[in-house]
Amino acid sequence: MPIDALSSPASLDFWLGNWTCTWDGGNGRNTITKELRGLVVVERFESLRPDRWSGMSLSVFDERHGWRQTWVDSTGNYWAFRGSPHAEGFSFSVTEVEDGREIAKRMVFSDIEADRFRWRWERSGDGGTPWEPLWTIDYQRVTDDG
Repeated sequence: MPIDALSSPASLDFWLGNWTCTWDGGNGRNTITKELRGLVVVERFESLRPDRWSGMSLSVFDERHGWRQTWVDSTGNYWAFRGSPHAEGFSFSVTEVEDGREIAKRMVFSDIEADRFRWRWERSGDGGTPWEPLWTIDYQRVTDDG
């Protein structure tokens, strides 16, 4: 089955909910909801330490083009990603030009379980061989009992 055949409007349902986020030297929280008749996945991220900043994304599934995400944050970043599920989990990716070179960037959702997963922000200047890790976040679902 082609990878694109795995994409569906439910591909990001694992991500829905309230999450605590921890990474080397920091922590934050993230709330993910489905809105607009369940067709748009809305992310509201907040870094609590070491630096306070916030960001949000809108992700939508387009049957012709797959997943698309727009990310903006309080530091002035803007990215327009394309995404799809794969054997490891799910990824959104984008290619930018930095100092005249094409740089691929991606966020990878992996090790997905019901109440936890790992998220990685990576970059590559040579087509993904290798990917350089920039930031890894461990997500833990917030439950009603604490």
